[in-house]
Amino acid sequence: MDETSSPTGNEPNQSLKSEQGIHALEAQSLTYSGPLPPSSEMQRYEAITPGAADRILVMAEQQQRHRHEQESKENDANLRIAESNIRAQDANISEIKRGQWMAYSLCAGFIVTTLVLGLNGQEVTASTLGLGGIVALATVFIKVRKKQ
Repeated sequence: MDETSSPTGNEPNQSLKSEQGIHALEAQSLTYSGPLPPSSEMQRYEAITPGAADRILVMAEQQQRHRHEQESKENDANLRIAESNIRAQDANISEIKRGQWMAYSLCAGFIVTTLVLGLNGQEVTASTLGLGGIVALATVFIKVRKKQ
């Protein structure tokens, strides 16, 4: 069907409109935000169905109570998650500190042992032990940095 023909296919749209007249429909849209309609609408609901306004108020109160309960549950869950994350971070920090103290103790032990061996005339053994200790510690620190 082309654009200028009427539904019957014989007459153009313009002539069809002039014969039948133009009918206009008015449409009205009402928007509002919030759980309750405006008071004028509440009055109309009440006029159509007695008790409707009270039921709407009860429904809004129940919805608000439910929303508050859900928000409270969500806040509690978020608090538990935050506390759990803090405990995990504290455990990680403690583990890192423990590792640092162990590394410090091992280094001190290697240095003392190397010095004692070197002073007792075992320079080759002292050098090997000292160099091995430095290489071992360097390897540990390099591997730790690669993990991060």
